[in-house]
Amino acid sequence: MNNTRIFQLFGLILFISVLIAGCETDDSQTPEDFYDQGNFTIVLDAQKIPGQGQYRTVLESNETIDINVHIEAPANLESLLITKTVNLVVDESFGNQGSINVDASGTSFDYNFIYEPSIDDVDKLIGFTFEAKTSEGTKHISDLTASITLSPKDNLVTKKWNWTSIKHVNSLNMPNEEVIADCEKDNAYLFNADGSMSLQYGQDTAAGSCAFDGLNVYDRWYITANDEYFIMEKHNVFTPNITAVDTFKLKTLSIDKLELEQTIDLSVFGLTDEEIFLYSFIPVPREN
Repeated sequence: MNNTRIFQLFGLILFISVLIAGCETDDSQTPEDFYDQGNFTIVLDAQKIPGQGQYRTVLESNETIDINVHIEAPANLESLLITKTVNLVVDESFGNQGSINVDASGTSFDYNFIYEPSIDDVDKLIGFTFEAKTSEGTKHISDLTASITLSPKDNLVTKKWNWTSIKHVNSLNMPNEEVIADCEKDNAYLFNADGSMSLQYGQDTAAGSCAFDGLNVYDRWYITANDEYFIMEKHNVFTPNITAVDTFKLKTLSIDKLELEQTIDLSVFGLTDEEIFLYSFIPVPREN
């Protein structure tokens, strides 16, 4: 038998082995891996995962868990106990020392479960156990595992945002001309969870293009409801009762980038009343 024939035979045996292994894996799955069965079930409006009564949901920290809990029981229901765990330990800050007790009735019962994640839930093993109990004392359980990642909006307040670029988008000299001054490259914004903010100036300040650093004090920031605009409010140190508003188009907001576009009237300087500037920032760890 020549070498080519040997290799062909070996490949055929390998293919058959993989096929048999795949079939054995499929045969090991049971109906309970795909849907719950029996006369006592708790079905969650979430992704079903292998295992009886096992469900999963994936979301970002600014989203809401909003699912329907449907219970079918062999006898009249008495209660639905919902318990939250963090890394398999009961979270006593949830409900009443970690649980919420819901009055249930009848043999068919629906409950709308709503939970607003916090940043503390991010990248942890978050679980919710739904335990139904009948008037006869019979109990049944389903579990929901929540995978919560940090949303770009929530990430804003956990970082300091360094200035990296200011581009004059519609510059007559050159489209997207870089116009950030050297003394601005060590500036950074701090956006706080309570809506307050500040602009931190680096060591290169109070001279040249940055001679007026500190003249404006930043007070508040927010993103409009439609996520279209990023608003910053500030006041001049000499007129503290007068609020000035900087309005930016929110071009990019991700975990590792913030881009804001501002249109400025520079006609008094011989330019147009719609000069467009694109500001870019990157996150770095914040000290507080």
